[in-house]
Amino acid sequence: MAKNSAYEDIVNNLRSKMWFYLAISFATFVIIFNYAPNIIDWIKDEILPSNATLIYLSPAEFFLLKLRIAGYSMISLIFIIAIIQVWYTVRSRSLLPDLGIGKLIGILIISLTLFLLGVTYSLELMLPTVLEYLQNDAANAGLGTTYSLSSFYHFVFLLTFSLGIAFQLPLIVILMLKLELTTTDKLAEYRSHLVVVFFILAAMITPPDVISQFLLAIPLMVLYELSIIVGKIT
Repeated sequence: MAKNSAYEDIVNNLRSKMWFYLAISFATFVIIFNYAPNIIDWIKDEILPSNATLIYLSPAEFFLLKLRIAGYSMISLIFIIAIIQVWYTVRSRSLLPDLGIGKLIGILIISLTLFLLGVTYSLELMLPTVLEYLQNDAANAGLGTTYSLSSFYHFVFLLTFSLGIAFQLPLIVILMLKLELTTTDKLAEYRSHLVVVFFILAAMITPPDVISQFLLAIPLMVLYELSIIVGKIT
C-alpha cells in the first residue's frame, strides 16, 4: 500500500511541477538549437571517417537536424529530472529516511556524470569503431561512402542518446534495492537472463553487426555487475 502511495506521489509531484519542468526544457531546447551548428561541425570533424562525405538532400534537412539535436537534449534533461524527482519523492515519503538534501545533490551529480560517461563512450569509442568498420566493409565491396546529413546524424544521436540513458542503470538498480523491490541475490540470480535482454536491446538499437552489438551490450553488463557490488556494500 505504501509503495502504491509513493507511486501516486511521484506522479502527482511531476504533474504539479509540469510547467516549471516544461519551462526549463524549452529554455534548454532554445539554447541548444542556437548552438546546434557548432555541435554539427564538431561531430563531423571528430567522428566522420576521413574518406566519407556528407550530402544535403532536402531544403529543410539542416533545419530539421538542428531541431533533432535540440529535441534530444531536451529529452535527456527531462529524463534526468524524472530520476531526481523519483528520488526526492522517495525521500519526502520517508521511504529512505537517511536520504538528505546532500545525497539528493549527490544523486544529481552522479546521474549527470553517468550520462556524460555514456555520451563520451559513444563519441570516443563506439561510434568511431562502428563507422570505421562499416566504411571498410563498404570499401571492400568497391563502394564509396556517402551519407545523407539526416541519416548520419540520426545514427550518431540514436546511439549516443541510448548510451547516455543506458548508463543510468546503476542509479535505477540502487533505487530498486533501497526500496526493497529486489535484492542483490535476485539480481545475481537473473544475471544470465538480463545478459540476453541486453544483447536483444543492442541488436534493436545498433546496426546489424556483431561489433556494435558487443560495444553496447558489454557496458550494460559491466554497469549491472557494478550495481550489484555497490548494492551489497551499501
